[in-house]
Amino acid sequence: MFGKTCRTVVTSSTTLLALLALGCAASAQAFDVSRIEVDKELAGRVPDKVRQAGVLVGGSDNDYAPWEYLAGADGQTPEGIDIDIGNAIAARLGLKYESRTAQFTTILPALGTNYDIGMSAFSITEERKKVVNFVSYAETGNEWVIKAGNPAGFDPKNVCGRQIAVQSGSRHEEKLMEVNKACADGGGKEMAILPFKTQTEAVTRVATGGADATITGSATALYAAFKSNKTLETIRPVGDELNVRGLNGIAIAKKDMALTEVISDTLTTLIKDGTYNAILDSWGMGAVGVQKAEINPASDH
Repeated sequence: MFGKTCRTVVTSSTTLLALLALGCAASAQAFDVSRIEVDKELAGRVPDKVRQAGVLVGGSDNDYAPWEYLAGADGQTPEGIDIDIGNAIAARLGLKYESRTAQFTTILPALGTNYDIGMSAFSITEERKKVVNFVSYAETGNEWVIKAGNPAGFDPKNVCGRQIAVQSGSRHEEKLMEVNKACADGGGKEMAILPFKTQTEAVTRVATGGADATITGSATALYAAFKSNKTLETIRPVGDELNVRGLNGIAIAKKDMALTEVISDTLTTLIKDGTYNAILDSWGMGAVGVQKAEINPASDH
């Protein structure tokens, strides 16, 4: 997937600027977890250190909207999908959730010391699983962004000859070049690839009708469409080059299997009672939902 593994960085500021360029709201209210009932059996399994503190501490870079970013009146209040899910898990366990802002690359090494869990849209990879445990909670990949109603008649099965906006230097641009070669080798018309410095500009070009589509990560695409006042929509890519999917996971220290299992079982209850889907839907991200929370699932990465 093209998320935080190969991380063509789409920061919160970039994403929110894209939304502002489309005349959209840049923030969302936190999901209300006050009605979530404590599960006494699960709460009783929380490791003593966490239970005695009464707080589940999560590490997050808080710079990757809509997953996590800083907002609020002071510009320092964590918001986003990861924050809402962290709050929901903590509430089910009778705890409070605290999201601590950290540099992305420093979170995993500090699990078990500075943080109980890592909630920062981590892609689950075989390499990362060697050093931490993961509980899967989302499946992300790539999405085409087009104008609502598809007035350009964009067909993801046949992109040859289309005008495609893309962030310059991104993995998406590399993959489009591969697809363009296939277009030429097959005797078709090549795409007109329109490179832009930021994904902001690429999305805006589509919104204003200057390109047929742009391709970017699920989070950026789905949230931009959700906040665009129905002027944009998304389409799943077709073909091995572009339709790449992968799991995101909540990270826990490798030695802490007890907490890993509690987090997995707690998230499973939230999936079953609809809370999890309600959180994703509140961010327009229902398409990335998973059916179950698995511990250290297999990964292609």
